[in-house]
Amino acid sequence: MKQFQTVYRDRASFCEAVAEWQTWRQAHACGQALVHIFSDGADDAEVASARQIVEQGLPDAACVGASASGNLFEGSITTEKLVVTCTMFECADSFVRTRLLSIENRDAASLRAALRAMKADFAGVKAIEVIMTIDTIPIREVCAILQEEIPEDIPIWGGGAFGDNVFSAYVFEKGEAFNTHGIVLAMMGGGDLHVMNSYVIGWRPLGSALKVTRAEGKVLYELDGAPAYQIYQHYLRIPNDEHIFYNALEFPFAVNHRNRILLRHALACREDGSIDMSTDIPEGSVVHLTYGDPDTIMENVSLCAEQVRAFAPEVISVFDCFGRKSFWGGTEGSRETRPLHKLAPTYGFCTAGELIRWQGGMDHHNLSLVVAAMREGGPAEREIPVVREEVKQNESSMSMVSRLVNFINTATAEVIEANGRLSVMAITDQLTKLLNRGEIQRRITERIQANREAPVGADATSLVMIDLDDFKKINDTFGHNEGDQVLIAVSGLIKSALEELGNGAVGGRWGGEEFMLMLPGMTLNEAAGFAEALRARIAKLRFELCGSETASFGVAQAQPGEEADPLVLRADVALYVAKKSGKNRVCKGEPTTEK
Repeated sequence: MKQFQTVYRDRASFCEAVAEWQTWRQAHACGQALVHIFSDGADDAEVASARQIVEQGLPDAACVGASASGNLFEGSITTEKLVVTCTMFECADSFVRTRLLSIENRDAASLRAALRAMKADFAGVKAIEVIMTIDTIPIREVCAILQEEIPEDIPIWGGGAFGDNVFSAYVFEKGEAFNTHGIVLAMMGGGDLHVMNSYVIGWRPLGSALKVTRAEGKVLYELDGAPAYQIYQHYLRIPNDEHIFYNALEFPFAVNHRNRILLRHALACREDGSIDMSTDIPEGSVVHLTYGDPDTIMENVSLCAEQVRAFAPEVISVFDCFGRKSFWGGTEGSRETRPLHKLAPTYGFCTAGELIRWQGGMDHHNLSLVVAAMREGGPAEREIPVVREEVKQNESSMSMVSRLVNFINTATAEVIEANGRLSVMAITDQLTKLLNRGEIQRRITERIQANREAPVGADATSLVMIDLDDFKKINDTFGHNEGDQVLIAVSGLIKSALEELGNGAVGGRWGGEEFMLMLPGMTLNEAAGFAEALRARIAKLRFELCGSETASFGVAQAQPGEEADPLVLRADVALYVAKKSGKNRVCKGEPTTEK
């Protein structure tokens, strides 16, 4: 593969550049060529002129393009408005097929139908670069359709065309007009074509996790039950004004999606405290606020560069989020693209969102750097520079901000852990490690209320009340330490038996030597059978001083319309019957027939 790149400044000089490309192509008997035209605010007339010259000077070349928020030229983010790149495929059987698909009225079904109709076009394809107008199409649906309809062994990567209040985002292919609601596929293939793709984030978590308690589409209403904007106002003092997009850009949200971390950033804030996001964050998601850390970003870039270097690329495709460019400060964003250009010629632009098929899933990213390394044939025997040393940060030079954030995150984690321990202690009996009476009583009441009308099947609930027989004699004869050992051993058996059920059953210490078990989804007879097995296991326990101990059981099942207190009373009455009947037995509390 061979790459040529130039900037369109005037028609004459651009004609000369394209003519030189064609001369080189003919001299080297190259196969097909793929031309990319990326415009960062260039006039429509200039783009049209560049397209016309390419089509006349390279008549057999495929050509695609898009509007951008910054172009990549010679490895750096440039202020040049119009950059044109030509990639020559040198192997005879290499090919490029391009296709522009419109998605009218956000109808993603039309995309699925189009992809199914072009299955033959995927034959021999080794990689697909996609460029789309992200804001005018249902991007999450599009990603899902691409994942489902394109053969899973084909790498996919790309980015979103950029638009703003001045001009609309657009894409195009050779011979077609600008399209403001579509997707361009550049399908590359051939027996000797090899492609690997990857992506870089570099934003680090800040503070504790937050739950999305209310969201609809791209609108994030609530986090942990409070207006979403409060996280920016309370913790970061970011005002809700016309600058919130840029102020919040450094602090996007990270969401875990299919075991991958994706970033989502705020676009604007509404008067009610809800936030318009770059992409949906589904209700119920757990998110982290993050912050941009230059050291971490560059370390991740260096790791990506090492992977790309091992692949030995001839050309590298780079789609860099415009948000990253804003984070660095315009052309300073070249810090993260130049290391890749040292490995092989690069092309690409600053996007309004990034796309990559990664580890079996197709995702829409924000604030990411997506990379695709390409070559024809095996790894070339050429010297590829090591770039890691250039970008790696020395740990001793860790920024003050990074150290402070690390301190905050560590302190927050310790507080959360301590609160978790206190929460467990508040509901746990310290001797037996079962639930305390207040907690087991609360859970019984909650379940009975939730299933009061029809407590049958999976919604059935049975209680088992347990009392150790003649326990006072153990304490009086052998001392309270022996009594405690009996309670601990019996509690251990109870806990093991409940875990074996695996149905959410719980147990608690009801009183001194009394226990209460709640068995979800179990009928009276099933609960009685469970109690009988537990009774036998307790009777087999052996202790150093008292020898053995037995227990009596009362079992009751919740009836339709019955409250928690009457149910507990029926279990207590059944236990009383077991005691009066000779102890060490199970008795069932039959439901009353009184009206």
